[in-house]
Amino acid sequence: MIISDILMPVMDGFQLCRMCQEDDRLSSIPFVFYSASYTERQDQEFGLGMGAVRFIVKPMDPDEFLKTIREILKDYENGLLLPSALPVDKDEDTFLKGYSGRLIRQLEKKVEDLEESNKALMKSEADLKDLFESFVMAMVNALEAKSRWTTGHSRRVAHYAEQLALEIDLGPAEIAEVKMAALLHDIGKLGLKDNILDKPSHLTEEEFRTVKEHAALGAEILHDIKPLRHITPSIRHHHEKSDGSGYPDGITGRDIGLFAGILHIADSFDAITSDRPYRSSLSKEYAVEELKKFSGKQFDPVLVDAFLRVLDNGFRCIKFNTMRIMIQGLMKVEKI
Repeated sequence: MIISDILMPVMDGFQLCRMCQEDDRLSSIPFVFYSASYTERQDQEFGLGMGAVRFIVKPMDPDEFLKTIREILKDYENGLLLPSALPVDKDEDTFLKGYSGRLIRQLEKKVEDLEESNKALMKSEADLKDLFESFVMAMVNALEAKSRWTTGHSRRVAHYAEQLALEIDLGPAEIAEVKMAALLHDIGKLGLKDNILDKPSHLTEEEFRTVKEHAALGAEILHDIKPLRHITPSIRHHHEKSDGSGYPDGITGRDIGLFAGILHIADSFDAITSDRPYRSSLSKEYAVEELKKFSGKQFDPVLVDAFLRVLDNGFRCIKFNTMRIMIQGLMKVEKI
């Protein structure tokens, strides 16, 4: 028997259950969810629909828990537990829609907890920092767990964006905001199919149109989370280009926004210098030439020059805690 929580680091229980159901060595083993975070009826129906045989809500009396486990094992031994009805090729769209809905609802609950803690002034600043940071990183971890090609990408983009913001003399609060937007810039990819993210060849036109939806989708997801609503323009426009050939809105120049322009450069640099499913990573020198080549066409030339200075001079130490500054800004916005 496999007994799994749902809210876990790196990979959550829903993802684990799906992987087990797709593995011939594991699919016949009874899978039981045991969770205190996902307790709504919809969550239970979603888990059972994925092939779990039971959904147990914490806390449960130890004797009752053991009785339940014995019943499951007895049914298994007597052949009363039917094989999972979840085929390996279960509609990916259906799974992603349900999974994203569960995740977003839990993340919104974390934000509500943060807001209530702030309003009641019952938590210390350190506690608020931990809660908010865990909320953000839960989203980042969920995204990066989708594919090995997304692992580490958001964190590297955040580092490059932070350094570029520092180079152009933005203040601590602005640098913190840029970093937060960078960490979440690809959150819309939660809604993409794995076979697109992992495709070992170039995408078709239709597949690329699907991928381009992630910028707008990410902005929509974050817009429903009040403390992060102000960074949604940066998320939406981080693939816009100076000449208007970007997406999703085809805007140009100053309409793109400073923070989105920073994200675009940081994102592009990491994409070039990282492994992709269809090619190996390219050199830093190649990336620099690409930035120069498309300066003024795709990228803001002022930001390109600043980023090249960062690469030439080396990364600088950030002498303030960007996450703490974000928390302080949140407290001001949500102040009673």
